[in-house]
Parts: sequence; C-alpha cells; structure tokens
Amino acid sequence: MRVPAFFYKKLLWGNGMEVGQFEIDEVSEKIQSIAENILGSGIVESMSGICEQYGPNEDEFRKYDVYKIKTKNGKRIMKKASEREASNYEKYLNSESFNVPKYYGRYVDGKNLWIILESIEGDDLRDMTDDLVIKAAESIAAIQNAYWDGGDTERFDTYIQRIQKRYSFIKSNDVIGKAYKVFLDRQLECPRTMSNGDFMEFNTLNHEGTVYIIDWGFGGIMPYSLDIARFIAHATENRATFPFYMNDNQKKIFVDRVYELLRKKPDYEQYLYDIKLAILNEYVEFIEADEDDDHWYLEHARALAKEIVE
Repeated sequence: MRVPAFFYKKLLWGNGMEVGQFEIDEVSEKIQSIAENILGSGIVESMSGICEQYGPNEDEFRKYDVYKIKTKNGKRIMKKASEREASNYEKYLNSESFNVPKYYGRYVDGKNLWIILESIEGDDLRDMTDDLVIKAAESIAAIQNAYWDGGDTERFDTYIQRIQKRYSFIKSNDVIGKAYKVFLDRQLECPRTMSNGDFMEFNTLNHEGTVYIIDWGFGGIMPYSLDIARFIAHATENRATFPFYMNDNQKKIFVDRVYELLRKKPDYEQYLYDIKLAILNEYVEFIEADEDDDHWYLEHARALAKEIVE
C-alpha cells in the first residue's frame, strides 16, 4: 500500500473519531536497530510509526511499514521497499542535481528490504497552478535528460509483457483495440529514459517552490512519454477521476515545457503523438482494472482511439 509523504488533515466523524494519518511512538527495538544499521549508531534521536484511521470504526485502522525518524541532521523516512526501488535510488537517483528525496541506504532483514530517505515536507500537486506545472516539468526533464537512450532493459521487458497482456484484454474492442496496437508497436521504437512509472500528482511534493518526485518503486528505463502522459491523463478541471485539478492550458504548459527542456527529443509532432498514445494506455489501464464505474475512461478511450486510427 502506498503512503503519501505528507499527512492528511484529520477529519472528525459524528462519533468523535478522528480520521486521517497519524504518527505513533510505538516502535519496536528491532525497527530502531534497523534504522541504526543504516544511519549509524547515535544518529537516531527518536522514531515514530505511521498509521491511519481510515473510517469511523475502531477496527478501521492500519499501520504502515513506514517510520519517521528525527536525527541530529534532519528528518528521515524509513520504509519497507522493493529491490527495484532501492536499486533505482542507488543506480539512477542518488544525485543532488535531481529533485528527489536523498537516499541514505538499505538494510536487508530476512525477506524484507528497508531503505531510508530524506523526509520532505510539503503538499502534493492535486491543486495545480501554472507555476507548479512548470516546476514539475523541470524536475522530470532533468532526470529524462540524464538517462536518455538508457540501455538497461530489465524494467522495459517487464513493462512490455504487461502491456501485451493489456492488449489481449482490449483487442476485442474494435476501435480501441486497433489504436492500442498502434501504441504497443510504437513502444518498441520509442526513445527510453529513466521514468518514475507512477508519475501522478500524489507522487509529487511542493517544497518551498521546488517539485520533488517521490515513490520510485515502479521506476526504471522505459519510454519517455509514459511519465508525461500519466501526469496529465488523470487530472481534470472537475476532478472527474482523481482529486487532481489541472486545466487544459496547464497541461499544454507542462507538455511544452518538458519538450523545451529535453536536449534529445523527437520532432514536436512525434512527441505529441507519443504522448497521445501513452494517454490511451492510461485510460485502458483503468478500464482493465475495472476501476471505471462511471465509464469516464471508456468514453475518453473511445474518443482518443478514433483520433489515432483515423
């Protein structure tokens, strides 16, 4: 389960139960020991666990495998992570030139892998502004420039298998299936670079005017257009799908600013076409996952597919 790096404001139900994410001081000696193994002895001043009351009943409560750490040098986050996330920080993101959390190391405890990251305070980008879309474009473009034409295929191979399965799901739909095949074929030729893999507004933080990109567990070298498309595909003026606001002009500002900043890039028309194809993939993903109760994604996928195949 994903955990935002900020804490939602607490809400009060009619029975007086507060709902939201909280910090609790209940941290085991084992967890404290893992933190010290990564950061070093004497560095940790205090730790707290992250939990959530997600409903009005006492049993609607969960603890996350995430801990906030106070050190002499600032706040940190320790979280259970995948090998891919840890490797992405170590191989690609451990640079001060990128707007991502600083990485402090890993510790393997049996089958569990723990990492410690910089704790960045701030709000996500669900309430978009023109300035924020520009800052987001600058943050993602810096990473894309650094790894354009990256040769690592491990993440890409997994991705191709996944979208081939998605095509099997959607190909019976005449128009969308034809358009999705165009998308699928293009992925084999599309330029690749380091991608977040889940570049949505809740995986960004505005900290003092800089947009930081977090949660790299789905990241790796993949087609460049995927992150650009995902960032704009689910944000709407009426927050129709996710609680993300972005108007059409802001989407254009974002897309154009990324293109302006990319040092290597296809021609502009191909760039826009690649993004259009990747947006179709976003829509089909949610249709396949059966997360389209009001058919918003289906309707928009049909309209977009017609543009692609005509």
